[in-house]
Amino acid sequence: MAILKGGIPISTLEQWERLGGPKRADHWREGRSAMETARAWLAAGERMPGEVVAALESEFGAIRTWQGEPEVCLPFDGFSGEPRNSDLVVDVTDDQGSYLLAVEAKADEEFGETTATTLADAMDRLLQNPRSNGVRRVQQLATAILGPRQKKEVALKDIRYQLLTATAGAICEAERRQVGRVVLLIQEFVTDKTDDSKHLANAVDLDRFVHRASHGSVATVPCGRIVGPLVLPGQPLFSSAPRFYVGKVSRNIRTQ
Repeated sequence: MAILKGGIPISTLEQWERLGGPKRADHWREGRSAMETARAWLAAGERMPGEVVAALESEFGAIRTWQGEPEVCLPFDGFSGEPRNSDLVVDVTDDQGSYLLAVEAKADEEFGETTATTLADAMDRLLQNPRSNGVRRVQQLATAILGPRQKKEVALKDIRYQLLTATAGAICEAERRQVGRVVLLIQEFVTDKTDDSKHLANAVDLDRFVHRASHGSVATVPCGRIVGPLVLPGQPLFSSAPRFYVGKVSRNIRTQ
C-alpha cells in the first residue's frame, strides 16, 4: 500500500515532483492540484486520503490493498500524438476483486476545452494537414462514450473534452489490466488560491457529462459519492468494457 513510480517508492513531496510531477514546473505550486494531490496522498500513509476511502467504501465495501502511480500515460486509440495522462492511477482490491481508480485532480482548473472548441481546432489542423487524426479522435470518443444524443440531452459541443479522454484512458487501461471495474474520480481541492465560482462551473460540467453518458439515468455526481455503473456504447474504442463509475471528493484546506 504505497505510491511508486518506475518501481521506486515515493515518500516525500520532493520525490513526487521529481519522479511523477507535472510536465510544467509552474504547475507545481501550493494551493494547486498537482502539489495538493501529492500532499494529500503522502500524508495518508498506509491509507488513502480519508475522503477517497469514504467514497469508495460506501459503494464497494472495505479496501483490502492498494498501490498508486502518479502521472501515468493512458493511451486509448491508435493515433499518434500525446496520450491521455492521468494524475494518479491506483490498483485497488476489495472483497469483490480488483478495480482501477483513475484520479483527475482539480483545484479550480477547467476540464479542458469544450468539445466544440476541440473539434474546431482539429478541423483547422486537418485543413492544413490531411493526415491529421484529430477529427477522427473526437468522433471515436463521442461514439464510444456518449452515443447518439437523445431528447433533452446536453449537446456534444457543450461537453468538456477532458472528461471524454479521461474516461477513455481509464477504461482502456482497465481492459489492459484485465479488471472488471474502473472508477474515474475527481479529487477537488478548495484552497486559498481557488475560486468558488470555478468550482461550481466544474460541478456543472461534470453533471452534464454523466447525464449525457448515462442518457439521463444519472443526473448528478454528489460530492463524496460514486455513481454508476454507466453503460457506455464501447465501440470503436472498447471491446468488453468494464463497469464504469464516476465519483467526486473534495478537500477544503483554506486558511482564510
